[in-house]
Amino acid sequence: MRVLRDTSGQFALMTAILAPVAITLAAFAVDAGSLYVEKRQAQALVDLAAITAAANLGKAEQAAMVTFADNGATDAASGVNVSVVTGHYNATGPIPQERFTAGAGPVNAARVVYRTTGSRYFAGAIIPPPEIVVAATAGTEAEAAFSVGSRLAALDGGIVNTLLSGLTGSSISLSVMDYNALLDADVSLLSFLDQLAIELDLGAGSYKQALEAAVTVGQIAKSLSKTPGLGGSAKSAAGKLAFQASGGRAPTLQLSRLIDLGQSHGNLLASNIEQIAADVGVLELLALSTVVAGKGKQVALDLGANVPGLLAVTVDLAIGEPPQQSPWLRIGSNGDIVRTVQTRLSLVAEIGGLGGLLGTKIRIPLYLELAFAEARLKGVTCPSGSPAGVKVSVEARPGIANLYLAEVDPAKIVNFANPAPRSPARLVQMPLVNVTAQAHAEIAEMDYKTLAFSASDIASGKIKQVSTHAIVGSLTKSLFSSLHLDVNVIGLGIGLPSNLTGLLGQTIGAAAPALDTVLANLLSTLGLALGQADVRVHGANCGRAVLVQ
Repeated sequence: MRVLRDTSGQFALMTAILAPVAITLAAFAVDAGSLYVEKRQAQALVDLAAITAAANLGKAEQAAMVTFADNGATDAASGVNVSVVTGHYNATGPIPQERFTAGAGPVNAARVVYRTTGSRYFAGAIIPPPEIVVAATAGTEAEAAFSVGSRLAALDGGIVNTLLSGLTGSSISLSVMDYNALLDADVSLLSFLDQLAIELDLGAGSYKQALEAAVTVGQIAKSLSKTPGLGGSAKSAAGKLAFQASGGRAPTLQLSRLIDLGQSHGNLLASNIEQIAADVGVLELLALSTVVAGKGKQVALDLGANVPGLLAVTVDLAIGEPPQQSPWLRIGSNGDIVRTVQTRLSLVAEIGGLGGLLGTKIRIPLYLELAFAEARLKGVTCPSGSPAGVKVSVEARPGIANLYLAEVDPAKIVNFANPAPRSPARLVQMPLVNVTAQAHAEIAEMDYKTLAFSASDIASGKIKQVSTHAIVGSLTKSLFSSLHLDVNVIGLGIGLPSNLTGLLGQTIGAAAPALDTVLANLLSTLGLALGQADVRVHGANCGRAVLVQ
């Protein structure tokens, strides 16, 4: 029985029995650790591929495949194990898993899914190798500062002074040299906002506070006159405007109706604003600030006999505003839109008549409706990887312009919700002779056209245009080509001889160039163009692709 009680050899026995189990468990542990490392490596690889794809959204799949090939992932070369999709990533979505929407626009992100087979070094004969599936989503916030309108060319000082005086309720009297100095000057948007914050005594406030503060055109002009980098002539002209547009009754505006800082939300240290380094035209900013301050306002202008070829000109101008959430200048990403204001204009001009038969004056009432033009940011890319090679594409379409030879009630043109009633124009009205007429010319375009801006275009402040069609000659000339005259001698029921009717039509048509001058100068002051969308890219930043999921 002594042998049964002896336990000195049990450890060796247990070791012999448990060793295979321990070795098997160790093999599983090694395989599990190896699979974990492989998954981490695959995840790192797919993260890199997603970032590369997001940085090259136009060729996302190709960029991802190059990344896999460069990192030795031979099983991904065929593309069977890799899925690359682009779409829109909304960082503010409440559910993280639903923030990326494949195929949705505007495209700002890419998702890469990679499937590979793991390795089992010891347990492969017992358990088949598992499939490793990893995914990553990367997004980019490539942005550009762009605007629509901005058609400011050579200006008639008298017309501009009269228009700005009516909009601001002040007495504006700048010379043509002053306006040209402002027209030729650009200023850093960031520097201007800094100076405006000082003018408004905002202290360490944010740009958002400066944009949402109630300011007058005079305060804007004063801030511009003190902004670093502005030339002496432009500073002097801005200072004059600041003095002339000041006053307790000056209308106010919020610059947020004109300027949208995009994803920065106006933070004081907004790096994307600094990287974009947007410059804006001084006169554009002043003129459009004046327009927004006078939105919904009807301005009556008496231009007198200041326009060559016309005996007298009176204008009633009604100014709308861009649709909500659509400024004139925006720092935005793909799909963001800017729009110009809507405008209605009633103009009555007088020209010389046909001698004693028709008196000494012919009256020409014109009515113009100009709907907003709009521009939509299509893409911002840096194909060379350097900001110096940035390319920006903008889709634009001009507003619809309708010009009528017709009578309108100036009091009814300010209601943009309804069309203004029109009636035949009374060209000549004398005791015995009554001449009425009607005509209509339209410019319309419903399709977007793409404009491409290079880095040099952006640096030089180049303005590119989209026209509704090949606009040749004047709109008023086109209007008068459809002129229908109705001339009657009151009481006799007879018309005038055809040669006199033709002469009357020629006399009216000869006034077209002078009327064009009036319309062009008025609308250019408002940053608008007939039948054209004028687009400028003020700055761009390709951003940096980062992982978002």
